[in-house]
Amino acid sequence: MSLTCTEKNSEMILGELAWVKQLQPGEALFWQGDSPNAVYQVVEGFVKLTWASPCGRETISELLLPGDVFDLPSFLDGSPYPFSCKAPSNATARVAVLARGAYLEDPEVGWRCQARLVQQLRRQRSHQVACPADRVEVRLSRALLYLAQSLGQSAGQSVRFPLSLTRQELAEWIGTTTETVIRLCSDWKRRCLVEWDRQSLTVVNPKQLAFLGEAA
Repeated sequence: MSLTCTEKNSEMILGELAWVKQLQPGEALFWQGDSPNAVYQVVEGFVKLTWASPCGRETISELLLPGDVFDLPSFLDGSPYPFSCKAPSNATARVAVLARGAYLEDPEVGWRCQARLVQQLRRQRSHQVACPADRVEVRLSRALLYLAQSLGQSAGQSVRFPLSLTRQELAEWIGTTTETVIRLCSDWKRRCLVEWDRQSLTVVNPKQLAFLGEAA
């Protein structure tokens, strides 16, 4: 079966031996501490990598978008997953799965995965979303602009994109409280910077929001 990713950066690189798993809202693909047995690529929607502290508090360490591959380092060295992988709380996701045996049958897959990981690392370095040294409004503006750039469709000056993250998940991602995210988004809506409904978020004024993101 031929597989294609459905968003930007959408080249399917795991080959014909990969199969697709549908994740229901909040469903885990694997858990922190599990032993790796496959390499993965996001096909549709996105997934979150979460890390649980010793006291049980969960934080989002990374969002993986359509086309992204993971977790090749654990797959190659056999070490337990350092994080859990889940679909967002209120949306489904589709992930391509390539088992170890199938991976070893196609040497080209390894090269493609490594090249994609380099692209993802460059993207992460150029979008420092959750730097703890930055003010929370800077972190949130960068997070929304990152999602708009990765998932959005332009309509004039505005950029609209599906937002499957809850306010709590956004807060976990940028390292703040849910109340702070709600307060900032309400303020930005009042100032006509963003519009937010249950299915999507629209960045009404990307230039002004980018100015906030640059004010580190």
